Amino acid sequence: MQVSKVDVSKRGPSTFADVKWPLHLSADSDGHSLVADMENNRILLLTSELCLERVLIDSNSQMRLRRPTHLSYNELISELYVAHNYRLVSALSLR
Repeated sequence: MQVSKVDVSKRGPSTFADVKWPLHLSADSDGHSLVADMENNRILLLTSELCLERVLIDSNSQMRLRRPTHLSYNELISELYVAHNYRLVSALSLR
């Protein structure tokens, strides 16, 4: 699958396309996108141009992320809530 930005004049593909089953995303006020890349067991931070900025969480992190399905970002306190492993919700401070 490919992450793409769409506007009224054209569809421009992202330069980062190594995403498998991007099930959910959240955005911040700076235009960054947080993507739940379910099949790759990770959360990605994309720039406003949809280029990979960094991998925030993966299956090797302390959270032991597995199959993330939903994201909710609370920008006021810089916390990301991640539903994963079919039954868990974990909070991650992004400060």
